Amino acid sequence: MKIAFVHQNFPGQFLRLARTFVAEGHEVVGLGMVKQCAIPGVKYFSYDAVPGPDDAPYQNRYSPVIPRLRRAYGVAYRAKALASQGFEPDVVVVNTGWGENLFLKDIWPKARHVAYFEYYYHAKGQDLDFDPEFPVTNEEVIWRLRLKNSMQLGALDAADLAVAPTRYQRDTFPTYLRDRLAILHDGIDTHKLLPDPQVRLQLGESGPQLTREKPVVTYVTRNIEPMRGAHVVFKSLPYLLDIDPDLRVVIVGGRGTSYSGSAPNGQSWFDVFKARIERPIDWSRVHFVGNLPYDQFVKVLQVSSAHVYMTYPFVLSWSSIEAMALECRIVASDTEPVREVIQDGVNGRLFPFFDEKALADRVRETLAEKEKSAAMAAEARRIAVARYDYETVCLPQWREFLGIK
Repeated sequence: MKIAFVHQNFPGQFLRLARTFVAEGHEVVGLGMVKQCAIPGVKYFSYDAVPGPDDAPYQNRYSPVIPRLRRAYGVAYRAKALASQGFEPDVVVVNTGWGENLFLKDIWPKARHVAYFEYYYHAKGQDLDFDPEFPVTNEEVIWRLRLKNSMQLGALDAADLAVAPTRYQRDTFPTYLRDRLAILHDGIDTHKLLPDPQVRLQLGESGPQLTREKPVVTYVTRNIEPMRGAHVVFKSLPYLLDIDPDLRVVIVGGRGTSYSGSAPNGQSWFDVFKARIERPIDWSRVHFVGNLPYDQFVKVLQVSSAHVYMTYPFVLSWSSIEAMALECRIVASDTEPVREVIQDGVNGRLFPFFDEKALADRVRETLAEKEKSAAMAAEARRIAVARYDYETVCLPQWREFLGIK
């Protein structure tokens, strides 16, 4: 079969599927805005967003729409060029978050068009109004959410099939649309993500070497910002360090922004949160390691004695399921996306999102109740394998959904 995957940051979520289908002899084409693709066998074509001469006055106020239209036109022109050269895919799979699928059905009308959705925005009851510390006071922020959703509705109209990776993400869509969206996770390689009690983690050339012999609390986020609860983690640091004089905290994450707005006064959220810690702490026991290569990220989780995961009601981080596969002893925020994968007292411990003392208390319990924590960690891995393993669970589901044998 001929399969086209479209993602502005190709391959994104389609990495494993693209590799699998190439290895099986299918013709796989990738389209994205990155200039190169490192997947052997994939025929990759980059595109640029097409600038519009009349959209400059609207760029800031209507930014959710204009860049998405530009990308929709850019990928459409590239697809037209491929069609003129005789490429007619059987299946087109598009991450719709940036607008790319709007016109592709008109260019490749014979293909089965699959829209991959991540999130449908709401002004109430989800991430936007969740955190009282960072209220949204500008009504145009809400208007921009409606503009984002209008693009998603257009994407759904242009699709034959639609999919979301988790039940929570599917259920952010209006009830009258949910039946149109299947729930299919991308999957993780659980056979590669295994606990290693002998692992040693070297923090820099001159930093300490961490092992499972001393307590290590870990926290991972793409960027240190409110959406993933970094402000609560920072507030918890004095209480965490009080648990044990040998305890270390390792924080993985950059100092930019991924999902939250910018920090005030040109600062980074890292600087804002660090300045708000209420009492002096021993910073030699807290290690900020930035963003790490994937193999180092895995070692951080393997050395962890208690792993903290937090999120607003928003897209679930894939790292949470990877932590489950690695048998991490998980301490997580009691928010709806988390409850889909973590059940309190069964495969992890939950705490109220805004309660930094409760976070530390759950970590204390995790370190003290070793046998119970180990049993919950083993159950976390069992669930990760049973529900999210790529080879045995998710790939067969995707094959059936896409009609690819």
